[in-house]
Amino acid sequence: MAKLNPAAVPVDDYLDEVMELLAVEPTTREIIAEAALPLRWAERDGTYAELLERRSAPLNNLPGR
Repeated sequence: MAKLNPAAVPVDDYLDEVMELLAVEPTTREIIAEAALPLRWAERDGTYAELLERRSAPLNNLPGR
């Protein structure tokens, strides 16, 4: 997966992080994995357009593109 998208988080790592976050605060209204924080706050921080462009670039590596 990392070859197609270097920003991708392995599923096992993601699930471990989510479970840790839930263990700390089991009734939270929102779970945000560390790798998703830039996306979560992109509009607020004024980085949305640049972030979207950067995160969309790996799509050009998909077969048939």
